[in-house]
Amino acid sequence: MTTAVASRRAQLRTDIRLAARALPTHYPLGTFIAVNPLAGLQTMPFEQAVRRASDVYGMSGTLTEDLFRAFYRQGRITDADLDAVLMRRHPNLADEPELELAGRTMTAIELLRADLLHGESAPEPVRRFTTHAERVSARIAADIDARAATWCAAFLGGGNWPMPGRDKGFYLAWRELVRTERSLSRAVRRRLRALPDRAEDAVLAGLDALGVGEDDRITYLQAHLTRLPGWAAHIQWGADRAAGIDLLQYLAMRLSYEAAFLPDPASVPAAEPRRPAIPTARERVTTLLAATTGVTVAESELTAAARILAAMPVAARAMVWQQAFEGHYQDGLLTALAGTPSLPRRTAHTQLVTCIDTRSEGLRRHLESRGGYATFGFAGFFAVAIRFTGLLGGDAADLCPVLVSPNHDVDERAAADPARLIRGATGLAAAETAFHTAKQSLTGPFTLAEAAGWLAAPLAAAKTAAPAAVGTLRHRLRDLVAPPAPTVLAIKDMPLAERVLFAQTVLQSIGLVRDFGRLLVLCGHHSTTENNPYQASLDCGACGGQGGGPNARTAALILNDPAVRDELRGTGIDMPADTLVVAAVHDTATDRVTVLDPHLIPGSHRADIARLEADLGAAGDALAAERCADLPGAPRRRSTGKATRHVAARSLDWAQVYPEWGLAGNAAFIISPRDVSAGIDLQRRVFLHSYDADVDADGTALETIMTAPLVVAQWINCQYYFSTVAPDAFGAGSKTIHNVVGDAGVISGHVGDLRLGLPRQSVRFGDKLIHEPQRLLAVIQAPLDRIDTIIDRNPSLRQLFDNDWVSIAARESIHDSWHRRTRSGWRSWRDIRDTTTEDKEMML
Repeated sequence: MTTAVASRRAQLRTDIRLAARALPTHYPLGTFIAVNPLAGLQTMPFEQAVRRASDVYGMSGTLTEDLFRAFYRQGRITDADLDAVLMRRHPNLADEPELELAGRTMTAIELLRADLLHGESAPEPVRRFTTHAERVSARIAADIDARAATWCAAFLGGGNWPMPGRDKGFYLAWRELVRTERSLSRAVRRRLRALPDRAEDAVLAGLDALGVGEDDRITYLQAHLTRLPGWAAHIQWGADRAAGIDLLQYLAMRLSYEAAFLPDPASVPAAEPRRPAIPTARERVTTLLAATTGVTVAESELTAAARILAAMPVAARAMVWQQAFEGHYQDGLLTALAGTPSLPRRTAHTQLVTCIDTRSEGLRRHLESRGGYATFGFAGFFAVAIRFTGLLGGDAADLCPVLVSPNHDVDERAAADPARLIRGATGLAAAETAFHTAKQSLTGPFTLAEAAGWLAAPLAAAKTAAPAAVGTLRHRLRDLVAPPAPTVLAIKDMPLAERVLFAQTVLQSIGLVRDFGRLLVLCGHHSTTENNPYQASLDCGACGGQGGGPNARTAALILNDPAVRDELRGTGIDMPADTLVVAAVHDTATDRVTVLDPHLIPGSHRADIARLEADLGAAGDALAAERCADLPGAPRRRSTGKATRHVAARSLDWAQVYPEWGLAGNAAFIISPRDVSAGIDLQRRVFLHSYDADVDADGTALETIMTAPLVVAQWINCQYYFSTVAPDAFGAGSKTIHNVVGDAGVISGHVGDLRLGLPRQSVRFGDKLIHEPQRLLAVIQAPLDRIDTIIDRNPSLRQLFDNDWVSIAARESIHDSWHRRTRSGWRSWRDIRDTTTEDKEMML
């Protein structure tokens, strides 16, 4: 191999890496967690990243102007909201003299607002960066996509018949099989038989054959990757996990097909900047006046108005609307939080620590209304990053955020003889595996229908008509065959110092270092749903898309350890001997909270547990009734009993496409003591992380919160945002036509791309938006210089905040007013004149 060849191969790998920046991360269904689909573009300001993604995907980065105008008519966006945004984006226009237009006097800001309200809507975005096949024939481009998707599904989709030659890797296996692919013409097969042995050389040969120059290579590779971004993203995720396929091999297939289908690059039309026609500023003034007054204006008036409108291009209007929409909600939230009185700290008989998940907000609010309870928020893995193996064995699960690597193994072991449970559960698992294997094989469904159709049909009808009754019966049969057995967790080789650190991290981060009650409850969460490939998206993201029960049990075990408590006293945390830490889990689909490990509860605390379970039941009933207001098909008369039965039935209904709304509506992340938000109905839209700056003098706890839970919340926020505003590119389409491809993901129909993001039924119902897309607002009560220090020494946070992916509102204490972080420093939240000259130039 010559040096030149080696250099070309190395450069190609670099180019592919750069081209792949436009791809999101796509996790398998079993560990499906939220991601920001534009994470690779976070080095850019949000608006610039959206424009780049629009060029690559042909997607919109916001809701439509028509929808924003509907919000305006509903009072969801006001003149004041629009004016505040316009003043921030165009501060120089405040000094412009008033305009005379058609006998009316208006300011420059009023003219811009009128254009927002009445101007002609911006054209739909188009995909600018295209492949040669796209420019020659949509049919050829679609054919390449269909073949690529079919081969990817064969290689990655699992099933009973693996792709022949799979052990050689994707490219070599495909190259061997495609030579005899009868659906291809002889001429195409002849060209494909000449493919080189190495994937790098196949890509380079394809680029050369298609006449793609080195300066255009990254953009061209990106055009191919974004034709099927779901498969490309999943391949990128699995590349370093010994999946046998990477983007290089994937592109070798695509470019080889394209070069074989288009042997004459000279016949390919030249690439054109496919930007839609946009009216000039003068045309916009004419259109605006025709829509509002119907009067023709003088040339001098037209010129002056056009100069003002030129400051706000048509393409920028949607982002102005987006900021006004966000500002309306954020102003209201901060006003509510500013009005919260400082309450004296009261000793509660029970303290409940839930996940920061927005769905926990409602549970906390309703439980606090019962009296005697104090609640806290912490990431649902409770600082114990574990690899968990259940009683029945199987693959261990990493129960921690993907930003963290599990550093301890935790096994579940029987507290009594588990023989009957294991025999029964093993039999049930074997039967279920056989059933699903039969369904997924090519001939199995026919045999299965013959053998069990007489039973399956009535069972299917019963599951549809009476899901709750069938679900209850199934649970009773399961408990009969495999009766539950008490278990304990075994923590392997976890030194005392590390257990103490776990305990200290949780308690100091949330500010709970004194005034402990009789019970301290660590409440994880999961979601019970049927027939739901997106089950993991409803479970705990802090636990890697799994339920948080094992983490709560592990943390409780650590906090109840007398040796740990002895060490904690040396750090200023004095937990009384009669404080019992118990684990629980909140089912967010049914709003039932279950206390775990009841066999470990001593007699001295059984009365406390009985009171806890009764109050949790009442809080869950109230929350179920509250949630039923937004659930399609829920009873209109929502007594707590009827609502509780209804949400339980939904969770067991295998035909239910709206089992719960997950984190839809999320818009803010509050880092503060609970006093700041107590008593306010936050409408399950806010992540709540407890934090007390007074017990975090060096800022360590705040830095941990901002660099881990806040970042994960931003991923969630962005996934819901882009699944809503760009459903074709970053959503998952309708659940009703989904087909599961192994653990890789879902496709819509029988062939096609892996769908990214969330299904339509997770973000909207009909034409109604359930998730209203807004960028995350971080609300922090802490010294402002402490926040600045943390951001300055963490480049990832600087990207999020300085590039406007996340906004910050902060104050030092409950007695101070809220401030906005800008590039020129902290400014009063209400001050719209908060930009430096550098900011003004960038905005204009």
